[in-house]
Amino acid sequence: MRVAPDIPEHFIKQMETWMGPEARDLVEAMTGRPWRGLRYAAVANPHGSLPAGLAPFLGERIPWTDDGHYLSPGVSLGYTVLHQAGAFYLQDPSAMAVAVALDPKPGERILDLCAAPGGKTTYAALLAARRGGAHIVANDIHRDRVVTLAENAERVGAPCAIVNESPAALAEAWPQAFDAVVVDAPCSGEGMFRKDPAVRKEWHPDAPAKFQALQKDILAHALAVLRPGGRLVYSTCTLNPLENEHVIAWLLEHFPVELEPLPDWPEWSPARSDWAQGRVEMEGAKRLWPHLGRGEGHFVARLRLHEPIAAARRRSRAKAGQSLLSDKTWSAWLSSLLTDVPDAWRQTRVQKTVVFADALGDLAVDGLRILRPGPPLAERKGQVFVPHHAASRLVAPGGFRATVEVDEETAIRYLAGEPLSMPANVAQDASFFAVAHEGFHLGFAKRAPGRLNNLYPRGLRSTRIESLAALAGAAGSSSS
Repeated sequence: MRVAPDIPEHFIKQMETWMGPEARDLVEAMTGRPWRGLRYAAVANPHGSLPAGLAPFLGERIPWTDDGHYLSPGVSLGYTVLHQAGAFYLQDPSAMAVAVALDPKPGERILDLCAAPGGKTTYAALLAARRGGAHIVANDIHRDRVVTLAENAERVGAPCAIVNESPAALAEAWPQAFDAVVVDAPCSGEGMFRKDPAVRKEWHPDAPAKFQALQKDILAHALAVLRPGGRLVYSTCTLNPLENEHVIAWLLEHFPVELEPLPDWPEWSPARSDWAQGRVEMEGAKRLWPHLGRGEGHFVARLRLHEPIAAARRRSRAKAGQSLLSDKTWSAWLSSLLTDVPDAWRQTRVQKTVVFADALGDLAVDGLRILRPGPPLAERKGQVFVPHHAASRLVAPGGFRATVEVDEETAIRYLAGEPLSMPANVAQDASFFAVAHEGFHLGFAKRAPGRLNNLYPRGLRSTRIESLAALAGAAGSSSS
């Protein structure tokens, strides 16, 4: 058996104990190249498709989702115009199954409890948008990771609230408030051994038991925020049964939940009932084994809660910031910017000078760290509003009254911070223009004498953006 020198020996022995001779096939697979994927991501245009310019880089369609493709080896698309525009999201193929398992329903309130860096949140938002939308709250306890979560949600136009709290605090503040909860739990990461050498190096024989205790604590709080009849989706990117089948068996034994069978996705295997006290229903959960499927190791289960889980309710129902619902200046400005003003843009909250769409509704916020109560829409400067960059990603093609469509070369210059030439036949009364490439909005520009000033945020500007043609040429040269 050929083994990567840094795959932990204790891990190999552990899996041999559970799997017998099959463990050799698993470990052998971990010496190969990881599978990479991308999927369509523009939430504002949920029925759109990947641009044709990406075709040279795409492999086969990922069989458990209609939106994803395997990515050709050696290709890096993170610094392209279409990625910056939120047209696609780079995501592990196996991780895409979590949002598919969630199966968002119209109008639901959904909590992604351990959401960073945002792949599952943003895919759930896309699937929900195809069905009329849902109210999504994305939380992560880590302050550095929650910033990345907000950035990724903003890039693809996911209209969610961003929260930076512990599961315990949310269970106290929001008892029985959600129709569905996703727990992509912190784990020992064994499924990522092939992809990330750092995970292999950091793994310890005690890690599965340590993470199992943390996972149980998180899940107990997750059930407390779930309404009776609601769904809990639990997932990990690890392989051992302690963090997977054993955790689900613990939930079934201690809480009024039922395990729902997931679809028989191609290349996924049933979870192991023999690792869960012989519970046959455990086979309704699914595993992606690296030696049996084209993806990294993953476990996904969906459970239904039948009775409420008691939790203390906070007294206050205070909302964050004032509403601009009755502000005539705000309404007039929206009408000058958009061809059709969404209802969500009229239900707002203001924090300091930033106007947000309200994604929290009647959820209590006192004492909670709310990074964003919804997607940012505008900045208020006195009685003047300036569109927030995030607002450009929230609107479908044709939704802005003034739009400038640019080619890839001009888009690259725009993303570097350069101004745009004033196009012919523009709306004479427009102050702000959406800048788009192939129908995907990049950001905004403001009218100035003889040109359009660049409003792309300085912190996002980059001179590293590459053209798809250059990348395709480089990929062709390396493969020849």
